[in-house]
Amino acid sequence: MDKKTASQREMIRRLRASVMVPPASRREFLTLMGGAAAGLAAASLPLRGFAQEADLPQFDSVPEEWKGEGEVVVVTWGGIGTDMQRKAWFEPFEKLCGIKVVEAVGPDPAKLKAMVDTGTVAWDVCQIGRGTMLELLKQGDYLEPIDYGLVEDGVTENYRSSHGLDIVPYAQMIAYRTDAWSEAPKGFADFWDTEKFPGGRSMPIATKGNIPELVGALIADGVDPADAYPIDIDRAIAALERIKPSVIKWWEAGAQPMQMLLDNEAPMVTAWNGRVFAAQQEGAPLEILWDGGMLVNNAWLLPKGCPNLSNAQKFVAFSSSAIAQARYSMLLPYGFTNVDSEQYIPADVLANLPTAPANLSRMVPYQHEWWAANRPEVIEKFNAMMLG
Repeated sequence: MDKKTASQREMIRRLRASVMVPPASRREFLTLMGGAAAGLAAASLPLRGFAQEADLPQFDSVPEEWKGEGEVVVVTWGGIGTDMQRKAWFEPFEKLCGIKVVEAVGPDPAKLKAMVDTGTVAWDVCQIGRGTMLELLKQGDYLEPIDYGLVEDGVTENYRSSHGLDIVPYAQMIAYRTDAWSEAPKGFADFWDTEKFPGGRSMPIATKGNIPELVGALIADGVDPADAYPIDIDRAIAALERIKPSVIKWWEAGAQPMQMLLDNEAPMVTAWNGRVFAAQQEGAPLEILWDGGMLVNNAWLLPKGCPNLSNAQKFVAFSSSAIAQARYSMLLPYGFTNVDSEQYIPADVLANLPTAPANLSRMVPYQHEWWAANRPEVIEKFNAMMLG
């Protein structure tokens, strides 16, 4: 096995073990994922979508307003995601802009809030969801506004908010085994059709920060995806009630639906696109359906009173630039929030990204504002269904 292939295989292994949640849950996830498909890898399998550093798009130059000195403390989730952020963003930012990136792991919202309350802010940039941003803004003056005067125009309005800039879009969508049925399913109507497509199902639970499949339930019930929001919670819960007998596992961790797919316990599940992609690279007979999937984003947030605010704004601008976003998407199969990134990404890589135009048009973006306002009711009614 040559060095390049070995490097790519290690990346696949770590992607399968990666999480999109705080590191506190990481050990559980790694345990669940360990060894699920150890026999699938073969040295002759072609590998698609993981670029080598030498193949990444390069910056010819950067605007003078992105340059500076000193440091910026950037807090991310750790693991392979941070390793690839280092290659895509941190290292070129240091080289081109003259500002050292100090890495930290575990962007806990409660810790951020406590830092601001006590005037002991040690972080400059945090990778947290926009929903957390909305909650923090409700509670007080906990975040600095983003300086969009530094940000490229390619970051469109749907990825901008006053105190957060979206990054790292990923999809929660249908994944199924291609060897399960003679006919391939086409969407959530088929996911609910357990007569035509027999076998177990797995979907996320509503608690522990997971996003239950309310939108998918509505689509299965005949709602046009464009009309999914505002979500009719009662109608969605009623649809989930109908498929409940076929749900083998309401998953709490992203590793769980993949385990059931790979073990053929549930031939159709909803899962995160990065994990499915990694299993496909190992030769698993899996396919994904973008139709009706949810597009979810993390966001850069700047704690109020962060010690290196100017450098933080420059880092946010740099990492959201077209080239920077393309570099990350070429290293890991997550999307980009700068529409100009597309021109720098090879077609075979773009095809696997949730924000590729052909895929994005088939999904339903997660509406953070709706969920922030309605999540307590969703959890209450979901739990009542589970106990019923």
